[in-house]
Amino acid sequence: MAPRFFFDVSSDEETILDLEGVEAADLDEALAEARGVIAEMAGAVIETDPDRSWTMIVRDEAGSVVGRLPIKR
Repeated sequence: MAPRFFFDVSSDEETILDLEGVEAADLDEALAEARGVIAEMAGAVIETDPDRSWTMIVRDEAGSVVGRLPIKR
């Protein structure tokens, strides 16, 4: 079974945890998937609160942070 990765969305004020996650062959595939999710959601997130800085935090199955990607247009 492929490892599972979780994509949390975080700002200075709040964190939205990904409780479901996605399966990916490895970290590179998980980061590519995270970039795709960011591309889909960035516009809506930024329009909702353009002054807030958001980051996607990628966690592995153990809960360790394995990547941080800024959410930008």
